[in-house]
Amino acid sequence: MQSFIIGWKRLVSLTSKTLPFLSLDYYIHFYVLILLGSSILLSSYKIYHENQAIQLPLVHWLNNPSLYSNDPFAATLRYYSSMLWMLVALLANFIPLEPLLLILFLIERLLLLYAAGYLAQTFAPKSKLAVIGAMALFALAPDSILGSGTLVESYFEQTGLFIPFFLLAAASFYSRHSIAWAIWLSLGFNLNSMYGVYSLTYFSALFCIDSTYWRGWKRWGGALVLFFFLASPAILVTFSAFSKNAVNSNLWRLASKVRFAHHLYPLTWSLIDFTKFGILVGVLLGYLYYSRDLFNRLFKHSLVWTGMSLLWLLYAFAAAYITKSPSMLVMHPARATDLWYCIAAISLISVSAARFERNGTRTTFLGVAVIFSILVSLLTNIIPPLNSIRFYINLAVPGIAIAAIIFWRLLRSYVFSKKNFQYLALLLTFWVLLVGMGDFSRRFKIDKRFLSAMIERPNSEIEQIANWASKNTPVDAVFLVDPNSESSQHRGWEHFRTLAKRSVFVTWKDGSAILWDRTYVEAWMNRLQALGFDLSQLQKPLNETEFLENLNLAYRNLRDDDIKKLKQEFPLHYWVVPLNQPSLFPVVFQSRHYKVLTLQSI
Repeated sequence: MQSFIIGWKRLVSLTSKTLPFLSLDYYIHFYVLILLGSSILLSSYKIYHENQAIQLPLVHWLNNPSLYSNDPFAATLRYYSSMLWMLVALLANFIPLEPLLLILFLIERLLLLYAAGYLAQTFAPKSKLAVIGAMALFALAPDSILGSGTLVESYFEQTGLFIPFFLLAAASFYSRHSIAWAIWLSLGFNLNSMYGVYSLTYFSALFCIDSTYWRGWKRWGGALVLFFFLASPAILVTFSAFSKNAVNSNLWRLASKVRFAHHLYPLTWSLIDFTKFGILVGVLLGYLYYSRDLFNRLFKHSLVWTGMSLLWLLYAFAAAYITKSPSMLVMHPARATDLWYCIAAISLISVSAARFERNGTRTTFLGVAVIFSILVSLLTNIIPPLNSIRFYINLAVPGIAIAAIIFWRLLRSYVFSKKNFQYLALLLTFWVLLVGMGDFSRRFKIDKRFLSAMIERPNSEIEQIANWASKNTPVDAVFLVDPNSESSQHRGWEHFRTLAKRSVFVTWKDGSAILWDRTYVEAWMNRLQALGFDLSQLQKPLNETEFLENLNLAYRNLRDDDIKKLKQEFPLHYWVVPLNQPSLFPVVFQSRHYKVLTLQSI
């Protein structure tokens, strides 16, 4: 019996180290549930959205390799270095895909809140307000500043899921739980190897400058071996993808400038964004320097984190304008700052909350409010117009702070007496709930339907046509659809490949594949050229907006003779056009605004 008790205690100890959020106080879970609901009300949930146009065809192909046989884009998916979609494909054999993605999204958002709270607790162990504050900020769906990266997404995908694993790895690193660090980071690396590499550089820098880590190099060396073993699937696929060099580097760079300027080319980013980044750097280093009497180690580490983020930005400039190397550009170097935003935000919240709970003065309360307001302003993209609910988020916290200063004695006597700060945590949670309800109300006013206000999906007509295609066309059929869904009356054509489980001739979104299979750039550009838009023959460089305008014009000008020539060079079976499009090809299906033309007789 005694041996059983000892074994049980060891199991509980190991579990608490590996699953650290289980050690949070029980009442924290109540706040988590409210913040989870608030967060989903605020962001809504999106299905068949953005990068899922890339990822979900991989799921279908893994479960049915006979799909997409005439689709060069689909041929690149074997080099897509995320193990997540293999797991999704496996689970999709037992759970329908749409419910599965919703369940995984809820798990991702829940894990994110717990991870943010636990890292805050690691930075400020005695501060409950820090835990709630970090969770509240991430419930507001913060976004990156430079490089159009990912912190919190409104749909399920691997980068958004990487962030909580990174936060848990950081908490384990600071708690010196080396095995837990290796497990969490390897799980994240298998989700997104690019962000995994970013993480390794940050942790390596901290390890090198902090003697308390490298003195225990044997323990951390063993953990690193475990990490590489667990992360080996993603490492192998990533190396395989890197071996796919573009035959024409100039063409690749030309394509990347119109397809990924927002990710890869720093001079295309606005001065406002660089200013916001600079402000956040200044606030982080300034406030932690001011608080170094209580958080000296965290201040020193903040210098390392910030230095590494700046090095990644220098890498971005060098890759884009000096070496101009595709193999360097595909690293999306500026997006490494995404991890810095997470650490910077949670550090600031933790330090300011801990100082307030320690002193409880009017000044320290104002500091908490100002710090949180700055983070909300910089990381949640709150910019006028004044009629946006997000604008009023920016005013709420400083407004509360001003009211608190005016009525400080009353608050001091009845709210913060005996240093019971749960009232403030409850107020913050309730405010986030109101923000979420405000965003939900705005969406609900559009068509007065709860479901459409909570869940966003492609236009019903696109889904209707896709359902017809999946049931009434051969599995090797190729469809020509609007290559740029932004130009269409109804958005979502980039998801036709997923919805119909049929090949698509080409879309603007397909250009994403040149990142993991650089040889694909020629196939992508050839198909755009076949539609009448030859990017390599342009007299001047185009930005993304000009590129899409030219692509829209080329597609709208297609006529029957153009399609006949197109079919002589490429396999093509159906053409989806607006209902008023003139054509002599037979109509095999039509919806309210579109018709499907068969090209079988050509």
